[in-house]
Amino acid sequence: MSFLDDIKKQPRHVREIMFGLCVVITISLVGLVWFRSFEEDIFVLMNTDSVKQAQFYADRAGRTPTVYAAATKALDNLRAAMYGALGFLDDYNSDMIKVEEEYRGGAKQLPLSGDK
Repeated sequence: MSFLDDIKKQPRHVREIMFGLCVVITISLVGLVWFRSFEEDIFVLMNTDSVKQAQFYADRAGRTPTVYAAATKALDNLRAAMYGALGFLDDYNSDMIKVEEEYRGGAKQLPLSGDK
């Protein structure tokens, strides 16, 4: 059974509710990103003074993170917890390079036509 067959088996009202929920979530996320960038663009266009712009960015940095940033951080924390529980975290953050076979040989110069 495929995922689409499972969806087709659901009653019509359940499919309509889920479709509406997906549309609302998608429009909300796109609108949130659009509004944040639009707010910045309008402020910069209206206030050309660099001191006011610096104050705007400083105030904006002090605010709570956006929904997307919070969700991304939560997923990163979840991934780190899973890697730590399964023992993959040591290999994931390791800076050590494993050399299987070290090259033993000399460097050879390229044959250039000017050096005869």
